[in-house]
Amino acid sequence: MCAERIAPPTPRAALEKACAALKVFPLHGVAVLPGTPTPFHVFEPRYRALVEDALRGDRVLAVPGLVSKEGAHQLHPPLLPVAGACLIEKDERYEDGRFDIVVRGIARVRLHEELAAVHPYREFRAEILEDVWPAGGPDRLQPELESLRQLVYQLAQRLPSESGAPALAEAVAQMRDPSQIADLVAAAAVSEPEARQKVLEQLDVARRLEMVLEEVAGVVLVLSKGQNPRA
Repeated sequence: MCAERIAPPTPRAALEKACAALKVFPLHGVAVLPGTPTPFHVFEPRYRALVEDALRGDRVLAVPGLVSKEGAHQLHPPLLPVAGACLIEKDERYEDGRFDIVVRGIARVRLHEELAAVHPYREFRAEILEDVWPAGGPDRLQPELESLRQLVYQLAQRLPSESGAPALAEAVAQMRDPSQIADLVAAAAVSEPEARQKVLEQLDVARRLEMVLEEVAGVVLVLSKGQNPRA
């Protein structure tokens, strides 16, 4: 008799279990949005230990922002409570113990109390934050979604192919979920750390979509005037 194969847990299921003691990798000015990939170079001993433990287990961690830049030099700096929970998708370990990893956002989480230290890194009890939809659900947001698609298309017309904007426009044209689209576009087009964090913290999908529309419209306006949007 063949043994029954047990499917591995989904990223969402792994995160639900991990929220009892969620590993955190705090960084200043970083917000990992659901569904989007982000690369990191991990060199501090405590975070190398975190990655090692995550790779031996569920590969789940959270990336909360620091309340201030000065926190990067503190042992236990204050953290922003809403963070991006991630799954390590790719990893490369160097001989000296450093890692290059690529994580993909799974969900928004809120960090609650910090757990007693049993590892070099910090762990928190956390809860998964769900999207809040307007009356009528995703269909109610189709006009705003079409406006965002048009703006992303205009962005792609004004930027070179190596910028990734044409690929973004193609992906957005094929996607249907307003929440996923807003996060994907924000990850690609919203460069200011505070603005990205606000997108991460916004659970109201209608408001999040509006925020991303405003950000992309501003970039398109600057580009249409022949200016550098990052200047």
